[in-house]
Amino acid sequence: MSITAVEIDNVTKTFDDLIAVDQISFHVPRGGTLGLIGPNGAGKTTLLRIISTLARPDSGDVLIEGESVQKNPRLVRTRLGFMPAEFGCPRNLTIEEYLDYFACMYDIPVVERRQRIRDVCELTDLSGREGVYVKGLSTGNRQRLLLAKTLIHDPSVLILDEPASGLDPRARNELRAIIRTLASLGKSIIISSHILPDIEDISDRIGILEAGRLVLEGDLATLRAQSAPAHRAIRLRVPTEDLVRASGVLSSLPNVTSCETRDQQLIISSDEANSNYLLAALLQHDIRVLQFSENETNLEEIFMRSTAGKVT
Repeated sequence: MSITAVEIDNVTKTFDDLIAVDQISFHVPRGGTLGLIGPNGAGKTTLLRIISTLARPDSGDVLIEGESVQKNPRLVRTRLGFMPAEFGCPRNLTIEEYLDYFACMYDIPVVERRQRIRDVCELTDLSGREGVYVKGLSTGNRQRLLLAKTLIHDPSVLILDEPASGLDPRARNELRAIIRTLASLGKSIIISSHILPDIEDISDRIGILEAGRLVLEGDLATLRAQSAPAHRAIRLRVPTEDLVRASGVLSSLPNVTSCETRDQQLIISSDEANSNYLLAALLQHDIRVLQFSENETNLEEIFMRSTAGKVT
């Protein structure tokens, strides 16, 4: 089998005159986790529905472990688990009844269902609550149940649309731990979320969508490089008696655009990608460097730099 779990090939989807997904292509390797982020209306949910066989693209295709979502949707659904953003369930069912219903829909034999239910409940921290009615569940436990439903047929590919929506910080932390466990089990995961620290924490690769187009895609280091600001901010601490001399040395360097002293530190702005030349210059003048740090761009900063707030 292919080492690529999900292959999105030039997918486009329109609704009347609205282009919801515009010629998007990327892939997710087997066992990889890709986070999708973007403003409201960027096309994330539409794209996830196409991947999950719930909507057909106007052009392009999606392959799940080599199988087309358009040509073989039934086969794809056996390999794929989709967790929608909204929770829909008859509230007069218990957790066990709810999961049993979906196990039945996937043609899991009766003799296997109880074990499957026990397994997914244990994985999602719902063990011991199988007899609890859905209507009595907290938001966090409802999200766990929705994830358990998604896992009931043991899919190799997971599509999670806003799984942390409405969760408090503790529940979000627990959900991240569950997703990391699923990744360690070899599941290939695509997850969308507006909670950027969560995406940054659990994703191997990240895709940024805006107005239906894929703006950036890659691992965090690649995104940092692609969206890097023109100037980099660097902090240096040297012995107090060397502050003035160090400032003069650094200010004379051609790639330093500014150097100021603040709180007994030197704040340097540089347009050079490699900052080692700063250290070398100070050492050549026998100036000891006590502390060195560089502001590392986080995902929120990358998102703000690479998008303009457009919607489809």
